[in-house]
Amino acid sequence: MRWNGFGRSLLFAALAAGAFPIFQLVASPVLGRAAALALYLLGIAALYAAGLAPRRSRAAAAFGIASALGACVFLLAPSAATVAAGAALTIGVCRSGVLYRSRPARALLIETCLLAGGLGLSRFLAGPEPLEIALAIWGFLLVQSFFFLIGGVAARADRPAGLDPFELARARALALLEGDQ
Repeated sequence: MRWNGFGRSLLFAALAAGAFPIFQLVASPVLGRAAALALYLLGIAALYAAGLAPRRSRAAAAFGIASALGACVFLLAPSAATVAAGAALTIGVCRSGVLYRSRPARALLIETCLLAGGLGLSRFLAGPEPLEIALAIWGFLLVQSFFFLIGGVAARADRPAGLDPFELARARALALLEGDQ
C-alpha cells in the first residue's frame, strides 16, 4: 500500500501510532525500552519513505536510503530525541531528495517547516507512557501529511534505461522544441 496522498498518509499515521504499544510490549523485554523505541521510529521512517513513492520503481530506492540513514542514526544517536530528529531528517531527505522535486530553496523551506512542526507537535504530545508516545508518533505523521496539500511539488521522473545524460538532455530539448511538454 502506498500513502502518497493526504488521506492515505493520515491512515498510515493512525496505523503507525496504533501499532507502537504492541511493538513496545513485544520488543522491550528483548531489546530494552530505548532501543525498541529507536528501532520503531527508524523502521516507521523507512516504511513511510517507501510508501511516499509515487511509483513502485522509486519505493525501493527510498526504502534503501532510509534504511541506511536509519542504521547510522541507530548506531550514533545518544538519546531518543536525537533518534526522533534523525528519523525526521531521513523522511525529509527521501521525500524531497529522492521522491519529489521542487526548487531547492522551496524544498528546504517546506521540509524545514514540516519537520520542525511535526517534531514540535510530537514533543508537545509525548510522555513516558506507550500511549503518549503513540500519540506523539501520530502527531508527527499528521503534520507530514500536509506535504500533499502543498502545491508546486512534482514527482521525480525516472531515467529511461540505457540513455546517457547527453541523450537525456537531447530528448528533453527535442520534446520542448516540438511542444510535447
